[in-house]
Amino acid sequence: MGCLYQTSIFFTMASLQSLYMALQAGEGFSVTTDQKTFVGRGFAVGGTEVPSLVVENDNLSFNQFSAAMQNMASKMLDPDTQVLGGWVDAGMAFIEVSDVVRSKYVALELAEYRNERAIFDFHRKEEVRNPNFISGTASAKVKVNRETAKTIEA
Repeated sequence: MGCLYQTSIFFTMASLQSLYMALQAGEGFSVTTDQKTFVGRGFAVGGTEVPSLVVENDNLSFNQFSAAMQNMASKMLDPDTQVLGGWVDAGMAFIEVSDVVRSKYVALELAEYRNERAIFDFHRKEEVRNPNFISGTASAKVKVNRETAKTIEA
């Protein structure tokens, strides 16, 4: 099994392939920079400063996916309060860095401000749609106070 290397982050080919295959099957994932499934609490909210990749899932190549994952992981600001996520909606694959916040209220407010389609609830293991999402509008980039994200309790 070979390894791909980017900065100080190791990606094993096998785990990248597993994530890619999950996305191709229409499944989502949220992983830490070492590609382990995120097991923390809180809510994932996309729209961070790190540019995301949005492409038709059928046209997403493994090389494109691998490069995007490595690039995004190298640009994450805080691996304790951010995850790499992938999901599929209406045939489009979304790969992005998401902030993890403890409060559902804060997550939904942040999603509304960033015009994100949804947040992900790690406790319930389900997507929560943003009722105020406006299709076709670019997301606003909002920074999250890293210390607050670490200490807020649900």
